[in-house]
Amino acid sequence: MSERFAGTYFDGRSGRRHDVELHRVGTSHFALAGDGIERGGAIGDLSITPRLARVARTVEFADGARLLLAHDAAIDGWFPDAGRMESFVDRLERHAYAVAAAIFVCAAAVVLGAQWGLPRLADAIAAKIPADVDRSLGREVLSSLDGFVLQPSRLDAARRDELTARFTKLSHDAGGEESLEFRDAPGIGANAFAIPGGTVVVTDQLMSLLDDDREFDAIVAHEIGHQHYRHTLRQTLRGSIVAIIAAFVAGDVSSAGAVVAAVPAFLVNSHYSREFEAEADRFAFDLLAREGESPHWFAASMRELSATSPDNADISFLSSHPQSRDRIAAADAAARAFAAAHPDACPNGVCPGDDVGSDSCEDCDRGGSKP
Repeated sequence: MSERFAGTYFDGRSGRRHDVELHRVGTSHFALAGDGIERGGAIGDLSITPRLARVARTVEFADGARLLLAHDAAIDGWFPDAGRMESFVDRLERHAYAVAAAIFVCAAAVVLGAQWGLPRLADAIAAKIPADVDRSLGREVLSSLDGFVLQPSRLDAARRDELTARFTKLSHDAGGEESLEFRDAPGIGANAFAIPGGTVVVTDQLMSLLDDDREFDAIVAHEIGHQHYRHTLRQTLRGSIVAIIAAFVAGDVSSAGAVVAAVPAFLVNSHYSREFEAEADRFAFDLLAREGESPHWFAASMRELSATSPDNADISFLSSHPQSRDRIAAADAAARAFAAAHPDACPNGVCPGDDVGSDSCEDCDRGGSKP
């Protein structure tokens, strides 16, 4: 007995539905009849949608007509070559373990892509961006910040020159050509951040909290580290790529535009990743040690700022990624290593910045340096 399938037929020219019946004629042809419709042809001229649970199947004709059939596995016998992969997928979809495995694989792919794939792609793009473009972006960002959250510095010119000379020496010794800008920023308070193109901005409010210029050295050494590794550009691109891909998937291009507008805000807050903060910290410790200054001053500046204003926990060198206490511990460890390698770094048995003296430099648990 020939197979017969009841379905709903649409001729592709109007929205009228026709209740029809499809059956095979011989081995390679079909016939369709019912409700004023009568047609036939070769089965090879037809195509059918894959099986998906109990969703109705659609048989497509060469002239654009369509036939909706109830979910029936028997129709697959009409399309033995086209339905092999579809049949395999259909079996998987009906298998609970296969569905669970697919969910796990998809979730793992999303996590790995977000944690590894997208960041690496952003870093690759950043590496291809010319330095001139980086500097141009930095000028635009600083210009947008000036008059918005930044005002001209109120520091004495001679004081700015003194600090700039310290910064320039650190930058030169690190092999860079970074520049330093001072700004008054009552709205954001004590802060320091790196702008693409080699500019480091330090606020007057930050300088008012520091008791020792070596704390300034430690802070800007960290920011020079961000510049050395182009962290600001890379972090901005990482966030932008995620938003752009999300916009592509969701069809909402406005979210991608919002990223561009949010770049200056990101630079002020400097929410670097744990990886970038740790890398900049290590850079600062090594640079300070080469200058004969202990990483103690990095830990001292963080302690001082944390005690003065807990709200400062989000500035770049006090980022919550990782926690400040972990970074202070890392700086203390680097300071002890520095003290061990520089036994004359604690003159007169007193660690600079400590209120209590020690009988020997080895007893100094912070590894101070010469004042």
